[in-house]
Amino acid sequence: MHSADHPQKQASYVSYLIGFSLALGLSLLAFLLVCAAAASPVPVLHALLTFLFDEQVLQTLPHALIKLGVLIFALLQGYVHLRYFLHLDFSLHQRLNLQTICFTLAIIFILASGTLWIMQDLNQQM
Repeated sequence: MHSADHPQKQASYVSYLIGFSLALGLSLLAFLLVCAAAASPVPVLHALLTFLFDEQVLQTLPHALIKLGVLIFALLQGYVHLRYFLHLDFSLHQRLNLQTICFTLAIIFILASGTLWIMQDLNQQM
């Protein structure tokens, strides 16, 4: 191993560690949000949630707010994976990779929303 490669590998390991920590934290936050809405029977989770939030607030969380929170955490986690694991950023060198990923996401969105639209229409016609 060359001495010039060592700092770059160390920076890569630090990047992976930061990405893993952020991804784990975002997953736990989404899990806690859903457990708070479901009045989790797990005593440890219930104690943690009542320590963090008021009991009345936890019982009155609207489902739309919970879904929005989980969606936001999922989008943030997607960004963390792209940034820290795939090392994509907005630099000129990575622009083609970023355009390819955006195009792929657009195609997936069109396919998924079109499928849901057709299924909704078929359900109404039945």
